[in-house]
Amino acid sequence: MNKKKFILFIIFFIFLFVIPFYCQFSYSKYVFNNSFISAQIRIDKKPEIEVLSVSNTNTGYEKYANKTHQITLEVKVTEKNIKINNFNSDHIKFTVNGNFISPNANISLISTNGEEYIYKIKISNILGNGNFNVIFPEGIIQDTANQNTNYLNFSTGILMDNIAPNSTCEELSIENDKSQYMIYANEGLRNLTGWELSNSDTTLSKIFASPISYPISITDYAGNVSEVFVNIKNAKNIMLYYANLNNYAIKDWDSCGDISGKQAIIDGTNYKSEMIVTYLNGDIDNSLLQARIFDYTYWGENTTALCMFSEIPYTYGYSPSKTTWYDIKSTNAIRFLGKISLQLGGNGHNQAGRSCLGVRNPIPEDVANQNLYGISGIAFRLKDCEEYSIVYQIYVPDVGWLRSASDGEETTYSHDKPFCAIRINIVPKSDKQYLMNYWDRVMYTDYIG
Repeated sequence: MNKKKFILFIIFFIFLFVIPFYCQFSYSKYVFNNSFISAQIRIDKKPEIEVLSVSNTNTGYEKYANKTHQITLEVKVTEKNIKINNFNSDHIKFTVNGNFISPNANISLISTNGEEYIYKIKISNILGNGNFNVIFPEGIIQDTANQNTNYLNFSTGILMDNIAPNSTCEELSIENDKSQYMIYANEGLRNLTGWELSNSDTTLSKIFASPISYPISITDYAGNVSEVFVNIKNAKNIMLYYANLNNYAIKDWDSCGDISGKQAIIDGTNYKSEMIVTYLNGDIDNSLLQARIFDYTYWGENTTALCMFSEIPYTYGYSPSKTTWYDIKSTNAIRFLGKISLQLGGNGHNQAGRSCLGVRNPIPEDVANQNLYGISGIAFRLKDCEEYSIVYQIYVPDVGWLRSASDGEETTYSHDKPFCAIRINIVPKSDKQYLMNYWDRVMYTDYIG
């Protein structure tokens, strides 16, 4: 082979075999290098904390809370390679109005997929007043690259309020002998059944037609409660008058919740209520008031005696019956202290020598001196009255005040234990339970006001 042919062969060989392999090797190296560089520039993000939700057990007023409520946070931690995890109550901090506090905190992991961790933080017994914040310090979570979570001071948007509302009260006389009672508070209040709340939520008002006294509870947004005493003195639109004859002289009427028969409680006597008279006055029909009693007499069942005061018959047992009622239009209407009123029972239950009608069975003097007989059960109602209720309570010697009753319910300790004192009042239906709760505070005591 001559020299020229040999050179051409070498060139042909290089193009055919060497250059392709060289190019392939170069391309493969480039791909390898490119993959290596991509691995080096992969971003390893810092661990992150995110508050997903905030809830509050103060239903309806979730932006406010006091120490009785529980606040719950749901928090997400994002990090695949956790090295240090201090997501616990020793490291998470809490502040109210910028001041550190130590509430009860329960922290639990509720779910994870290996990269996201969902925690629930339940916080209770939160003291202080002001904005409630949760602080996650820097580095509470650290990854394997020694990267830390950022400092996070999270505002829950909840105002802590552990101070009960303060208030002042005022009775304003208005038209038709009614009164408007005003309660002025130093902060926003919740609605109170039967009362009108101002647009600013700081003033409660209500119109009353008759005297009444009882406490109510006012509640602020956070659920703190104060007791306010409602004391209506000047309203005269509807008046209930009554007198209780229990062997003491009667000079005037009691009215609207006054204790009638108080002196018997003060003296500790054994005198019993033998007769009660009552009437309505004002912007109400007197015939709406109805009553029945259980009359406990010396002579027993199926006997009747005459009242020493009015000569109206009174009968052992239910009068007029267990299912019927007296009212001002019945034969029990009398004139007493210058007023047409309804008589219940009769004077003379414990008078020595007294006999029932048609039977010669006089009360012995020793029995009369014990004052064992009189009215032992009583019920009142307002017939066909949708706006008002009637509330009443009796005092039984050696027992004390019984639980109050209302609207036709009989109150009695037992039919052989007459009472000696009573109080009665007509109230708006919306206020009935307030009054009954107040009167029931003195159950089984010798309260005299």
